[in-house]
Amino acid sequence: MKKEKHEKTTITVRLTDEEDQALSRLCTLKKTSKTGYLARLAKDQAKRELLNYAAEEYLEGKASLSELAKKTGLDVPTIMDEVASIKGEDKRAVEAFLSAVETLSKLNKDPEFYHLAANAVRE
Repeated sequence: MKKEKHEKTTITVRLTDEEDQALSRLCTLKKTSKTGYLARLAKDQAKRELLNYAAEEYLEGKASLSELAKKTGLDVPTIMDEVASIKGEDKRAVEAFLSAVETLSKLNKDPEFYHLAANAVRE
């Protein structure tokens, strides 16, 4: 089985001595080369940024999933998973907020405080 040859691009990165020493230590511990580590780091970070961009654009209604898949090179299910993850985090944040408001409402014997917060969240 032949390996596919991928075209490579050379990018120069300038590091301070301190940054280079830290990178060297990390690469020694991970048993990898600086080039390999930085290449993987760049690829992973770029993918995270593309995914974040796609999810934000979709949630703001600026583009469809298919448009974003074409723009970013990511597949639609991957973008959908990220959108679902963000929406889930939003839901958990709202639940945590309402739980805190409920506690304050009970401590201050002010049930109206909770009702106002719950109504505000629904809107």
